[in-house]
Amino acid sequence: MTEQPQAAPRRDIFADIAASDTASQPQPVSHRRVALVETLPPDLPGRVLPAEHDPAAAFTPRPPFDTPEQLAAELAAQRAYYAPYLRNLAPAPEATRITIPLAEFDWRVESAPPPADGSPANLPSPWARVEIPHYGAPLSRATCVYRTDFEVTAAMLARGSVFVCFKGVDYRAHVFVNGTYLGSHEGFFAAFEFDATRIVREGQNELRVQVENDAICMGNDSWGEDGDLYEGDKIYAATGPGYDDPAVGWHHCPPGMGIYQAVTVEARAALHIHDIFVRPILAEQRAEAWIEVYNCGLLRRSVGIELSLYGQNFEQTVFTGAAYELGGPAGPTVNYYRLPFEIPDARTWDLETPWLYQLQVRLLDEDGQTLDVQARQFGMRSFMMAEDAGDAGRLYLNGREIRLRGANTMGFEQQDVMRGNWDQLIDDVLLAKICHMNFWRLTQRPVQAEVYDYCDRLGLLTQTDLPLFGMLRRNQFSEAVRQAGEMERLVRSHACNIMVTYINEPFPMGRGKLHRHLSRTELERFFAAASHAVHQENPDRVIKPVDGDYDPPGPSLPDNHCYCGWYNGHGVDLGRLHRGYWQKVKPGWRYGCGEFGSEGLDPVSVMRGHYPPAWLPANAAEERTWMPDRIVGAQTGRFHYMWFDTQHSVADWVTASQAHQAWATRLMTDAFRRDSRMVSIAIHLFIDAFPSGWMKTIMDVERGPKPAYFVYRDALTPLMVNLRSDRTGFWAGERMTFEAWVCNDLDQAPDDAKLHYQLEVGGEVVFSQAAPADIPICSSACQGLIEITAPPVSSRTGAVVRLGLVSADGTVLHDTALEVTLFPPVAITARPVRVVGDNDSAAARLARELELPISPADAPDSRTIFISDPNDYAQRAESIEQAVQAGAHAIFLNLPPGEHTICGDRVEVKVAGMNARHFASRATGHPLIADLKPLDFRFWYDAEAGYATPLLGSTFGVSPGDGWSPILLSGNGDWSGQWGPAWAAAQRTCGAGRVTICQVALAGRTAGNPVARIFAARLLEA
Repeated sequence: MTEQPQAAPRRDIFADIAASDTASQPQPVSHRRVALVETLPPDLPGRVLPAEHDPAAAFTPRPPFDTPEQLAAELAAQRAYYAPYLRNLAPAPEATRITIPLAEFDWRVESAPPPADGSPANLPSPWARVEIPHYGAPLSRATCVYRTDFEVTAAMLARGSVFVCFKGVDYRAHVFVNGTYLGSHEGFFAAFEFDATRIVREGQNELRVQVENDAICMGNDSWGEDGDLYEGDKIYAATGPGYDDPAVGWHHCPPGMGIYQAVTVEARAALHIHDIFVRPILAEQRAEAWIEVYNCGLLRRSVGIELSLYGQNFEQTVFTGAAYELGGPAGPTVNYYRLPFEIPDARTWDLETPWLYQLQVRLLDEDGQTLDVQARQFGMRSFMMAEDAGDAGRLYLNGREIRLRGANTMGFEQQDVMRGNWDQLIDDVLLAKICHMNFWRLTQRPVQAEVYDYCDRLGLLTQTDLPLFGMLRRNQFSEAVRQAGEMERLVRSHACNIMVTYINEPFPMGRGKLHRHLSRTELERFFAAASHAVHQENPDRVIKPVDGDYDPPGPSLPDNHCYCGWYNGHGVDLGRLHRGYWQKVKPGWRYGCGEFGSEGLDPVSVMRGHYPPAWLPANAAEERTWMPDRIVGAQTGRFHYMWFDTQHSVADWVTASQAHQAWATRLMTDAFRRDSRMVSIAIHLFIDAFPSGWMKTIMDVERGPKPAYFVYRDALTPLMVNLRSDRTGFWAGERMTFEAWVCNDLDQAPDDAKLHYQLEVGGEVVFSQAAPADIPICSSACQGLIEITAPPVSSRTGAVVRLGLVSADGTVLHDTALEVTLFPPVAITARPVRVVGDNDSAAARLARELELPISPADAPDSRTIFISDPNDYAQRAESIEQAVQAGAHAIFLNLPPGEHTICGDRVEVKVAGMNARHFASRATGHPLIADLKPLDFRFWYDAEAGYATPLLGSTFGVSPGDGWSPILLSGNGDWSGQWGPAWAAAQRTCGAGRVTICQVALAGRTAGNPVARIFAARLLEA
C-alpha cells in the first residue's frame, strides 16, 4: 500500500526551539554574536604512520561489550564493589526529636482551566484519598487542597516546639493548621517548614495545604491541546518527575502539581539545629562547619555546640565532643555559626573511592544539657574551574584536570525516590558509571535530596540547574534570585554536586516579548544577582550560568546544545562536526555541549507491555502502514525521512530508529572526544522515567539498554583510540587514508604503549603495522595518518579498518573499528553530453567530473542531456523534448525550488524542510538502485568542502505524475507540522526516450563516494 501523509501532531515546541538555531538559519542578535569566534578543526600532524605490512603487528580485538547479559553481569560486579561505600558505620546520633510522617491525605481539585472540549469543569471535585508523594494534573492555573489529621501528644509538646515540615511541594503552598494560616512557600524543589507550636493542641489536629499551580514562564504550549496557552509565573523548565498518564504525564515532563515529597510533623526543642553545611577545604586538610541554630523564642539564649567527626563508610573516629566558643547568644529565629576543624590525612572523596565523613553536632543549653543532635554526611573534595587566559574553562577535581562525560536526566531518578525504590536508584547510578559516565546533568531542575545522597555514596558527579527555560518573567526576577539561593542550600552539602546553572537555552530578545520577559542584558544582571545569592550560601560553588546558549556570549564556560544528528543541522552541520568544527564560541575559552542526541523507539516488548492499544497496529494488515506518529510525543514518524527508510512493521521501525540513534551517538561522541577543547558533554537522555516518555533515552523504562547505550559506553572509554575518515567507500587499488587518534580523559598515561592498526577483509587480516603512541594527558591528539592501499576486489566487499592501543606487555587497552566498503572500478563510457546550464552549474560540473565530452547546449545529436538551469531549459524545451521523443535521455540535476514544466507535467520543487539532508532513501525497488544498500545514500564526502556535506537540499513532486517511477525517496514537512513522502529522484519514459529528475547532489561526490559514481553511471546507461 502507498504510504499516506500523517496527520499533524500537536505542536512540537522542542522542534520549534531547535529550528531557531540550525546551521542553515541566519542567527539573530548579531551585535552579540560578533564577539564570537569560529572553532576550526585542529591542525593535523604531517606524520604518516608506517605503511609496510608487518604480520607480527596483527592483534586480536577485545571481546565486544554489547549485550544485556554482559551488562547484567557487570552491574552485579559494580554492586559488590560499591557496597562498602553504602555503609553507615558512624555511631547513631542521639534521638532528640519526635517525628510523625504524614503519608495519607484527602485531596480534591478546587479550580482548574476548563476542559479543551468546552465541557463543564464540574469543580470542586469530590474528595479522594491519596498517598504522599502525590503529583500530577491539573496543569496551568489551578488550585488543589490536601487535608489530613495528626495527633500531638503531651510528650511532643514537652519538647518545646512543633513544626510542620515539607520536603517539597509543587508549586505554591499555603499551609493551615486547625484553620489558622501558618505560612506560604513558592517553588517546587526546596524543603520548608513552619512553626505550629502556638496553634497545635494535644490530641487531634487538622493540617490543610492549599497548593497552587500556574503555567510556566515559557508557556505551557507543548502540553496543551489547543495551541499557544498562556505564559504564567511558575519557575519551571521542561523536565520533572512526570506522572503515569500516557496522553500527557509520560511526556517530557508536564508541569504538574502536588505534594511530591515527604510531609512530617516534628517536635523539637524550642532552640534547635536548623541546618548543617560542612565546607571542605581539602588543600589545607580542614573544613568549616556552618551551623544554623533556630530560636523559636523572643529572647536571646546562650548555647553551646560540640562537634564529633566519624568516618561514615569507613571505620574512623577523628574526634568527639569538641566544644566551641560561639560568637554570641542565639537570638530569635536563625543564627549562623562557622566552626573550623582539622582533618589530618583526610580521605579524599573521589569517583572510584567515594569516602564520606559524618559530622555530628550537639546543641547544648546554658546548663550544658543537650537540646538537639543532628548529623551531616560530607566528602572531602575540591572542584574548580580555571578562568585565566589560556586555561579558561579547564575543570579540576581534587586538583586533577577532569572532563565531564555524562547524560541528562528526566525524571527516572525522581521516580525512584518517589517510589522508595532505593535499589533501583543505586542501580541507575551504577548503570551510568558502567557506561563510563562521571556526571549527570540533573536537567533543568534540582531533585530530591536522596538522589544527591546516593550520588555522594557511589561517586557520581552532578550538575544542578535552576528550573528556567528560555526566559524569565520580569516580575519573577527577585523570586528567581531567592530560589537560586534555595537551590544552593539544597546541594551545597553534597560532594557529588560540582556545578550549578541558571537557565536552559535562553532565547534572544525574550522570544520577542520584552514587555513580559527579561532582555539578555537584564538576564545577565539576574545571573550576577543569583551568583551573589549562591556564593552567600557556598563561596566555593562553580557556576556555569547558561546551558545551551541561544544568545551567546555569556559569562563563564560557554555551552551549546547540538542535535544535528536528529534536528537536522541544529547547532552545526553533522559533517562539519565530524570534521572537527564546532559552533562559534567566546574567544579564549574551552566549552561544553550540554545536550545532544537522537530518538530511538522503545523495544517492541515495552510497547506491547505498556502502550495504550490505540497507539499500536491491531493486526498484520494495519502494521504494514503503521507509523510511529501514533505514539504520543514520538518524532520518528516525521523526522525519519532525513535519516533512514520508511519501515513497514513495528519491529522494523524499532530496529531502524535504534540503529540510527547508535550511529548518530557514535559520530557525535567521537567528534567531542577528539576535540580537546570540549570539556563537558551530556547525552540527552539516559533512562526513560515512563514508557515513551522521551525516546531520546539510551535506556528504556525497564532499564533495557538500546544499542546507543553500548556505543556511548565505548565512546566514553577514558583512554581510547579513534579512527576518523570522511569516507567509508573506496575503490580497489585506491590509497585509503584514516586519521588515528588517542583520546585520554585521564591525568596519567601508560608508558611505551603502541598503536596497532590493520585492515581485515573477509575476516582475514590483509595488512597490519604498529607505531609508537604519543598519549596526551587529559586531552586528545591525532597520532598521524594511516595509509592503506585498498586490495583488489571483483565485487562490492565489506572490510574493517581496526586500530588498537596496546600496552608494553601486549594487553589491548582499547580498540576501535571502522567499517568500510570496497568497490571494483566502474568505467563510464565517454559519450557526449549536452549541457544546459552555465559552466558552474551542477550539470557542467558533473560532466567534467565524469570526464564526459561536453557538447554545446543546442547540439542536436547528443543522446544524453544534463540540465540544471530551468531558464536555459525553457528556451530550448521544444528541441530537448523532440530529442527525448526520439530516444534521448534528459537528466535534470538539482533543480531550484519552484514550479517547472517538464514534458508537459508540472514539477514542484520544495526546499527540504529542516534543512538539506545527509540521506536519501533507495527503498523504491527501482531497477537502477534495487541492489544498493539501505544507507548507501548517506553521509557523502564532498571533495570541494573536504568533509561530508548534505546531499539533498530539496524534494519534488509531479502532477499528475502518471508514468513517473520514483528512484530515490525522501519526505518533506516543517519542524513541527505535517510530514509526508516526497521524491528525491524519479524517471519516466517519454516517447522513445526518458526524463530523469535527480535532486541528490552528484557533482563533487562521484570521485569520493563509489555509490555516487555507480548511480551516475547507471543514470547514463538507463
